[in-house]
Amino acid sequence: MELADWADLFVMSLWNHRCYVTEADQRLSEIQGLLELSLQRSSCERDLHKDQLFVYVKEHAVMPLSTFATGVRSFSFIGLGYRVDWPINIILTPSALKLYADIFSFLIQVKLAAFSLADVWCSLKDSMDLISQNRHSSLHGSKIQHFHILIKTRHQVNHFVSTLQQYVQSHLSYVSWCRFLESLNHKVKDMMDLETVHMTYLMDSLHICFLSDETRTVASIIESILQCALDFRFCLTGGTWEVKQYQGDAFSKLSKINITQVLAIKRAFDKNLKELHLCYLKSPKHGEFGLSRFWEYLNYNEYYSDANEIGKSW
Repeated sequence: MELADWADLFVMSLWNHRCYVTEADQRLSEIQGLLELSLQRSSCERDLHKDQLFVYVKEHAVMPLSTFATGVRSFSFIGLGYRVDWPINIILTPSALKLYADIFSFLIQVKLAAFSLADVWCSLKDSMDLISQNRHSSLHGSKIQHFHILIKTRHQVNHFVSTLQQYVQSHLSYVSWCRFLESLNHKVKDMMDLETVHMTYLMDSLHICFLSDETRTVASIIESILQCALDFRFCLTGGTWEVKQYQGDAFSKLSKINITQVLAIKRAFDKNLKELHLCYLKSPKHGEFGLSRFWEYLNYNEYYSDANEIGKSW
């Protein structure tokens, strides 16, 4: 299950699925079915341990009446569990498994934002050629300006989300994991050592995902930015805008988009990005994980200089 393609399939299934039942047990049964189907369709179809995975409703979590994914926390009530037998349960304790579930919930949020922006791009790219062909039309004016605002907003939000996704995946799947494997080979002599090494790995993973106690402020800002991605998608695909455009409809459908709402999303994104930058300026500039390392990825090649200055408005 190391390839984790089952996880992509599972989140995509959640994204596309609509639950019409209101009973918690029935809805959980549906989601469990999506998980099992995702496992069957993935590379771990023959994995002997795949049946150990299950979903559950987190303690004190509120299950929404609808799982229509308009909020980044739409599926935060779901916990991913793993049935552990003795003696592995000495290391993978219930508290440790809860931390793994928290990490998975964060990764779901990142995936939802990425899927949202992919939908936005599908909605926009089919109109680009038609609008370009009609650039001399009397309708060019403000509608073309609005279209450029949509493109630029999508680009800026996508830069953040895709960079966050790359940072988290590379550090979880490679950096911290390789460190954990090296520690297993050189530091573990008994079960106590194994427990210590595993907990160190888990704490590193929480820090990478900004889920540690000291990164709560950063986590809140990042969640708000991820929500901007879902809100932006809803502006385009939640109303009259369709992924497939027909010639002559580009301008009429563009005019139905609430540009005021798009600009509000852009302002929210800029505000949160500025707050994140302030946190970065105050954060330690050493260590393999954390905000300072993520900001290096985010500001690669001085992305936030000149025309891409942080919070720059039109």
